[in-house]
Amino acid sequence: MLVRTDICCQMDLNLYLQRVGLTELTPDSTTPSLSALRELHRHHVLSVPFESLSIHSGEKIILDKNWIYEKIVLRKRGGFCFENNGLFLWVLQELGYQPLVLSASVKDPMTGVFGSPLDHMILTVELEGRRWLCDVGFGEGIVDPFPLEAGWEEEQDSGVFRLRVEGKEWYMERKDDDLWRSLYKFTFEERRFEDFREMCDYLQTSPSSFFVCKCFCSLLVPGGRLTYMGHRLISTEYTKGGGSVKTTQELTEDEIPDQLREKFGIVLNRKLVPKDVGPPV
Repeated sequence: MLVRTDICCQMDLNLYLQRVGLTELTPDSTTPSLSALRELHRHHVLSVPFESLSIHSGEKIILDKNWIYEKIVLRKRGGFCFENNGLFLWVLQELGYQPLVLSASVKDPMTGVFGSPLDHMILTVELEGRRWLCDVGFGEGIVDPFPLEAGWEEEQDSGVFRLRVEGKEWYMERKDDDLWRSLYKFTFEERRFEDFREMCDYLQTSPSSFFVCKCFCSLLVPGGRLTYMGHRLISTEYTKGGGSVKTTQELTEDEIPDQLREKFGIVLNRKLVPKDVGPPV
């Protein structure tokens, strides 16, 4: 597995803004505001894929902000939650938002069991007298910051979501047609970015990890989501009220690099080994 330890790039906020399709922040965005936070959050999920391609092309993922910046901003790649939310943490800190880091347990789509308390990283920001959940690192998650209020239900471009509370645990849930499905649960225990280093290593090496079992790249697009997985290209169209319509195209191994380049803007410098083990998504 390729491991790069020589990354020490100058992290430039303006280059990040260009990466997510913002030439510059609006004049009102020079100080933290809810409108600016929404703009940043939305542009990130519409520009940076949620993907596990590093794991299946011999590249070790390193929990280091310079390494993540170089991968996502300079090489125009995506990443899983620690990478996407780790980069977004740096962006918010640079802009004076004072974000807090929380950990979450993801409900495994293959087993239906919640994972370790540290297998997902999320952020919170306090603005305009309310606390907001930020998560740009979950494949079928929110598009806009979500109010941290028990029972809050909201329809966004990517579906209908709600927060349910049981004791000290909060559940982020998504409505699939008429059924609510838990995506992950969390508490308000504050964490540090570095706390996720061991889990970052585990999720990219364990045979039971979703990211090891499935080679994928997924990006929110207007009105839906585009996902490459294994030897498939899946187009999802979101419908009103939490529904969706999916179409699938089978890919040959030779077609995969072209699809990654054309649909996601990703060019890998090492050979990708497609993998899709477990129930279909």
